[in-house]
Amino acid sequence: MNEDFKKTPAEQQHLMESDNQTEKVDRLLDFFLIHKNTIIAVAVAAIVAAGTLVFLNQRNYSSEEDASRLLSEAAAVMDDGDFRRALDGDASLKGLRELSEIHGSSPSGNFAKILAGDCYFALGETDSALQAYGSYAGKNKNLAAAATAGEAACLLMKKEFTKASASLRKASETALNPALKALYLSDAADASLDAGDVREAATTAGQVIENYPGYASAAKARTLLLSLAPLTGETVR
Repeated sequence: MNEDFKKTPAEQQHLMESDNQTEKVDRLLDFFLIHKNTIIAVAVAAIVAAGTLVFLNQRNYSSEEDASRLLSEAAAVMDDGDFRRALDGDASLKGLRELSEIHGSSPSGNFAKILAGDCYFALGETDSALQAYGSYAGKNKNLAAAATAGEAACLLMKKEFTKASASLRKASETALNPALKALYLSDAADASLDAGDVREAATTAGQVIENYPGYASAAKARTLLLSLAPLTGETVR
């Protein structure tokens, strides 16, 4: 009699499962032997990619460290009011322009673009300031808003009030900090008034009061609304 028939159902089931496992192993082995070159190539590529990613992360970290240190040195010169030296640098200082070019993709390199814009603005070089602010490409929302507000300041200097108001609205929408959102929106109301658009100025001031009632900019907006009341015919509460 076949020995398999002497086994219990449980033992027979175990044998079947063992046979199935053996077949699976055999199939996997066959698959590996047939495709071993492809599998090895993929594994090597994965290892190389992982190593490259680690290398790039380390290099980016090192680059940001350097950029941050150099930015601090340039910012200190800027704080002393030497805007031209902060921009151009010299034998002992890496200027903001060069920092922006070399480290422009890093957080500190992007911040250098905004500071360069501030220096150009302080020196009265409005077009260069506009270009510097517009080149900011960092991920920090508050800094992105600051760059847009810098553009607005340049537009105000060029007496392009309507464009400046639109830029300040954009800055308010971009910023994450509610105090900054209120400030930029309030400034947008002022720019609209400078553009001669009383209705837009009043509407924007009302938005500041409604959306940011606890901030200083709301008090400023209320003062603006009160001054416009004789022109708009609206009652300010």
